[in-house]
Amino acid sequence: MSETNDKPVETDVLTTHLLNAKKKHDEDKNVESEEVQHLEEGADYLTTMLLQQGVKETKTKSKKTPPKLDELKKMFVQNLVKSGYVTLGEKGRTILTDNGKKFLDTKTKNAAVKVELAKLKNLEYRKSLERQAKRNQKKRKRK
Repeated sequence: MSETNDKPVETDVLTTHLLNAKKKHDEDKNVESEEVQHLEEGADYLTTMLLQQGVKETKTKSKKTPPKLDELKKMFVQNLVKSGYVTLGEKGRTILTDNGKKFLDTKTKNAAVKVELAKLKNLEYRKSLERQAKRNQKKRKRK
């Protein structure tokens, strides 16, 4: 009986941990601006090289601009609503549906399994390093 009561708590804790980690990652690092800066530097380099080769710069306008970060977030939420994982409640807040809860639970369980597998692999690797160190110490003592 205690096993069934502990598992939802563990998955809820893991879900909360994963969501908080994602939020912290998003707050700490703005990937979009870093990527844009990197692309601009590359474009500047190519432009300079082509101008030195005698190629003249021509200005063209693209028909459609790529979506900004806010637009991408809206598209993400719209896809979640279309999939039936969330609904829009009062004041535009998203509410998790039963289907979304099941999906999130399965993803959380899969993540928990992957974490456990990684821990086991790490433990196995550390044990092999310990065995190797012991073998090396025995060889040194023999010499």
